[in-house]
Amino acid sequence: MNDGSSSTASRNPLKRFLLCSPDHFDITFEINPWMSSQRRPDRKKSWGEWNALVADLRAAGAEVHHFPSLPGLSDMVFPTDVGVVDGDRFVRGRFRHPERRDEAAHGATWLLEHGFTEIPWPDDPGMYLEGGDVLRFGDVLLCGTGPRTSPAAAAYLSQVLGIPVVTVPIVDPRFYHLDMSFCPLDARRAIYAPDVWDREGRRAIGELVPDPLVISVEEALTFSANSVVVGRTVVMPSCPPRIRTRLEDWGFTVRVSPVDEFLKAGGGIRCMSLDLDLLGGARRMSPILRN
Repeated sequence: MNDGSSSTASRNPLKRFLLCSPDHFDITFEINPWMSSQRRPDRKKSWGEWNALVADLRAAGAEVHHFPSLPGLSDMVFPTDVGVVDGDRFVRGRFRHPERRDEAAHGATWLLEHGFTEIPWPDDPGMYLEGGDVLRFGDVLLCGTGPRTSPAAAAYLSQVLGIPVVTVPIVDPRFYHLDMSFCPLDARRAIYAPDVWDREGRRAIGELVPDPLVISVEEALTFSANSVVVGRTVVMPSCPPRIRTRLEDWGFTVRVSPVDEFLKAGGGIRCMSLDLDLLGGARRMSPILRN
């Protein structure tokens, strides 16, 4: 599956994801602690891992769509950052780093061509937001702030989507997006690494999640939190034994899909899989405010 066309996995998918194929994946700049132009990905291995991830997502019951990456945009393989999808509408990502800003337009083009409506941003260049910082837990959105997303953008997201947003300030630069330290499992459970957030973020998450699977920074460095959940299957780039035991005790199936070439750029499975059903079924605030 490397022709750049969209495809589906199931007539009744548990989840829908949008991926971007690694036609031009490379490390041509360094904007996070993981990236090094001296440790570049192998193209053949990247394709093998990407195709295996597509197969694993489908095997778990997900529907997978994809679009091709373009020359000069070596980080396009991480489309989660290009937007936040709410039903048939979306908010486009506003990248903080100029090296990635053109990616948002191409992700938005796919969404617009497939029937999604864009919610515009206000004319405020100080707002920046990347989709890797936005996760749903129950009836709230969690939004990591600091390295890649501004508090003002998180507040605007709450306003236009009509859903409460809990901000989680990130203090460890290795975990520059929230999806590297937090993985929601269901309405009560989540995997998370509190040591990468500030004290207020740890307090907020501690009050929000009834049944946590708290992991250490060392466990989080395996990208185990940068995973996606499809029904009762957790698709993970790696899974330390203690984490697997707890997940299986809770009745989840673990499906490990290694993406080692992509980890060189600082992105795991959640980074590679834009959730097209992020806010499905969430209760909304009333009234919904818009600018």
